[in-house]
Amino acid sequence: MMPENREFVGLKKHTHDDRTKIIRNGIVPVLTQELGDNLIAIAADGSYARNEDAEYSDLELMIFVKDKKDLPFGFSRIVDGMLIEGIYITEDEYYRTVIEPNPEWFISGSDTLHAITNPQYIEKIKCYKVEDLTEKCRAYVHEMLPEMQESFAKLFMAIDRKNIENIFPILFYALHSVLKLMAFINRIPYKTLGSFITQSRMFKNKPAGFDDFLDVIVDGTYRDLPLLKQRSAVLYADIEAYLEKVEKAPLYDGDLSTITKRK
Repeated sequence: MMPENREFVGLKKHTHDDRTKIIRNGIVPVLTQELGDNLIAIAADGSYARNEDAEYSDLELMIFVKDKKDLPFGFSRIVDGMLIEGIYITEDEYYRTVIEPNPEWFISGSDTLHAITNPQYIEKIKCYKVEDLTEKCRAYVHEMLPEMQESFAKLFMAIDRKNIENIFPILFYALHSVLKLMAFINRIPYKTLGSFITQSRMFKNKPAGFDDFLDVIVDGTYRDLPLLKQRSAVLYADIEAYLEKVEKAPLYDGDLSTITKRK
């Protein structure tokens, strides 16, 4: 058991001003020197960009470059107990992998940029609008159905086998797949990991059993396996019924003759 007065080395509290100083005095000079003319702009995103960073928040950066073929994906460094993460990215790649619907859009789509350098360029980036959002999100709803089926199959199997010791990570997998699905159904990405459940409760479009399923997780009664199975089964059936009503088309394509064809 760790003594109460023990101090962490790699995890410390910092203020918004602390992060600003690190950006100004450390990150900007290094990136400017190392990237030279290849650097277009540096922007913060995440909680710092929203001015919502708390004591233990990390510092996330988007580093826009002209050409990234000789650069790594990004970097992660722990500096004085603060995690700093940067991604090297081109403008087109930012639109395609962050703003446009993609497998990670359920969290990346809410990205907010705060200009560190070249504010005119960052303002241009922020003006980008997604076209045909509804149809693009609908396509990903269908792509996520196999993940939902797999996660709930594992959950029902764990419940039937009374695998209480491992039920939490299995349940988390099912919860995660449902929360992702809800974001695409409502065409609204989550703001932050710390708001997934709270934000999802406010969605307009939800299957009937959704809130009851969340309750059994939040209040800790998921260890009651018969109750968990009942809530999970109701939710799964309600999701299928909801999507069948909304989509007005078959949810599942069981035609194996098409598996080699591109979508």
